[in-house]
Amino acid sequence: MALLQALSRCAPGHGVVLRAVHVHHGLSPHADDWAAFCSDLCRELSVPLRIERVSVVRSGGQSLEAEARRARYAAYRNGGSQTVALAHHADDLAETVLLAALRGGGAHGLAAMPAWRSHDGLTVWRPLLGWRRSELESMARQQGWLWITDESNADPRYRRNALRHAVLPHLARYWPDYPLQLARTAQRAADEASVLDDCLDAVLDLHLRVPHILPVAMLASRPPAWQRLLLVRWLGRFGIAVSPGWLASVCPDWFAPSARGESRLAGYVLLAGQGELRLLPDVPEPTVCHGWTLAEGEHTWPGWHGRLRVWREAGRGLILPDGVILQVRPGQAAETVRHAVGRKALKKCWQEAGISDWQRRRWPRLWFGDILVAVPGVVQDHELSVRPGQTGWCFDWDEQA
Repeated sequence: MALLQALSRCAPGHGVVLRAVHVHHGLSPHADDWAAFCSDLCRELSVPLRIERVSVVRSGGQSLEAEARRARYAAYRNGGSQTVALAHHADDLAETVLLAALRGGGAHGLAAMPAWRSHDGLTVWRPLLGWRRSELESMARQQGWLWITDESNADPRYRRNALRHAVLPHLARYWPDYPLQLARTAQRAADEASVLDDCLDAVLDLHLRVPHILPVAMLASRPPAWQRLLLVRWLGRFGIAVSPGWLASVCPDWFAPSARGESRLAGYVLLAGQGELRLLPDVPEPTVCHGWTLAEGEHTWPGWHGRLRVWREAGRGLILPDGVILQVRPGQAAETVRHAVGRKALKKCWQEAGISDWQRRRWPRLWFGDILVAVPGVVQDHELSVRPGQTGWCFDWDEQA
């Protein structure tokens, strides 16, 4: 509230359009009262207010605080503003640095609350990081400003509150200026993290052929610390943050050329196999069949997350009539394809191609009537394959990352 009332005074003189957003989490019995308080205050200040009601549900092992934070940032982006000003102060910064250190965080964790940051297309500004909580409360009283107190800030079940009320008062007895010192730690960590990111990005950009595939050979040739940092930086490009425990569970086993594995991460699935780590959206398995007229180009269908590439090439592919209707179907039990000698189990073809179980369940099968003519990029029907001198239809499946 102090930040809103301060900005409402200075924004008009600087040509800034100020709007307020109140995120109604619905977690407190006083949530409706807080929304009403904000409405009254913004009306008094002539500041437009948008109240965003969000639902906070714990999922994926995330804490309630983390889920509430995710919901808040989604609400901030909904308003269409380019910059959001947040009222974090020096004591908040000190708590964040200590919590990051206690979680075993590195430079990025210690630098987690900068004054300026871009966050999914939104610029986050924290203008009060140089102020102590006590200084802001004193100024608010002098100015006659009103504010409200969230009762959950006194709940010791939350680690930040336990740190604030049970630990930091003792720390202040011996290091009264600890917020200033921890702010310096955060700045040094930010500088080091920035340089480290530049180094890691240079290595990744040199070796990545496509953004979502990380060659295992690039990792295997480097020391363990480099392996972990490169993996974390690469995943970070997709907005994925991983815990030290997760890193320990995959390093260094996944960095061997023969490694195979599968791990779900924040809406993605990470697959190890064929000498690479492949990151794909964790999409549902397709259940719908689609008929389509055979034609060159790229083809997509609702419910199928990928692109089918079709082209004609001499000496390769299948002999199929022009304008034939093919069907794209999901997998079924005990699939086989016509082979040079008898029939071959599709399971064997998957294994030879190094396609994981997760991918198989999302990979299309192409049917001509009751004949499985091709699994794009994996296997094709032997009896319809081209003979010398013929031009055939070729298929490949591009998983969308």
